Amino acid sequence: MKTLKEQVEEIVKSNKSKQTKSLSLVKLGLSPYEVSLLLGSIKVQKGCKFNANTLTFGVECETYNVIRDALIREVEQRNISIQSEGYNHRDNNHYYKIVSDASIQGANGQEIVSPILKGKKGLDSLKMVCDSLNAIGAKVNKSTGLHVHFDASKISDSHFVQIFKNYQKLESVIDSFMPQSRRANNNGYCKSVQSLNYDTCTTKSDVIRVNGTRYRKINAESYLSHKTVEFRQHSGTTEYDKITNWINFLRKLIQYSFENEISECSSIEEIPFLTNTEKQYFINRREALN
Repeated sequence: MKTLKEQVEEIVKSNKSKQTKSLSLVKLGLSPYEVSLLLGSIKVQKGCKFNANTLTFGVECETYNVIRDALIREVEQRNISIQSEGYNHRDNNHYYKIVSDASIQGANGQEIVSPILKGKKGLDSLKMVCDSLNAIGAKVNKSTGLHVHFDASKISDSHFVQIFKNYQKLESVIDSFMPQSRRANNNGYCKSVQSLNYDTCTTKSDVIRVNGTRYRKINAESYLSHKTVEFRQHSGTTEYDKITNWINFLRKLIQYSFENEISECSSIEEIPFLTNTEKQYFINRREALN
């Protein structure tokens, strides 16, 4: 049986029309954006390439019912470095940290902050920490969130602006697969960006000014202290599958925003940068929540 890669290469190299190739690739589960890239409909500017897969990232997981010593034992048994610290926003490349967070409701509320992560190795360590949290009975509720940072030091001003514009266009769709506590303006820690005017923005500083606060679903102020763009909308979770699917969604959004603007999108089915399989995951979440 041929692999997906082999099937894609066979279609692209065939003598069939571009339209026939496009339909065949979509049937394999490729997104319209990926099809356009493969067939040359979208051209990357010469000498100006961007690969979101190379971006480092970080995750902040808000939880409660977490005894610090118990979590440290579990994480260290999995050969992952972790330390208990007071509330701080210091970045590091070496260890996970457990810090306090006054916004978390519930006994023994803790925020688990990853070091700067990269690629599969970073995701593997994240899974170990999720396994550790679940092993000690960590819990989440409406007061907890999941924050994901991506390195924005290699993202140009125009690209940065486009990420915010596209997220704004997708906000209502993203709301559909988030719980009520993370939708619209139901949460003061991740406010809507729907009413903001990004059309006047040309630089990162412009976006920071327009956002006005770090407590947005997509936060620009993190660039000032961490050189990152922060996504704050996701609900609290210790489920590795949920976290990685969200990270993948955001990474693809960043990549798509490099040279594309979403004009309109009213459903998960219309998201241009997801494969059919990826769309189905979020459709299932939407149905479960509704």
